[in-house]
Formats: sequence, C-alpha cells, structure tokens
Amino acid sequence: MTTLTIRIDEDLKKKAFFEAEKLGIPLTLVVTNTLMNFVKSPKVIIGEPEVIAVTAPIQKKMDKIGTILSKIEA
Repeated sequence: MTTLTIRIDEDLKKKAFFEAEKLGIPLTLVVTNTLMNFVKSPKVIIGEPEVIAVTAPIQKKMDKIGTILSKIEA
C-alpha cells in the first residue's frame, strides 16, 4: 500500500465524504475504485451523461429486437 496526496476543493471533499458515509464506505474506497476503473479502461467522463430521447417508433423497434434476442438466448 501507498499514500496518495491530492489537492481538491474543500466543498467537493465534504460532499464526497458525506455521500460515501451514507453508503457506509470510506472515501478511500471510492477513490481507489475510481482509480482501478480508470486503469482498466483509461477514459475520463466529464459532465452529465447524455440523455437519449426514445420515440415511440424507436421503442417499438427496440422491443422487437429484445423479443428476437430473448428467443435466441432461450
């Protein structure tokens, strides 16, 4: 094991600590898990995930594909 010292915004640290505490896990676990995921798949996502609007016709096609795939897997 080793120690990593980083400088972050104090408010961010407090909020992250609070969220980790709500889950009953140490903030160290959150940071370690994030770094492990980064090493496995070296990418960084910045910002909110894109929301994709699914229209009724698209949903119908997706449902049909799901039905076909479920028959193949069965």
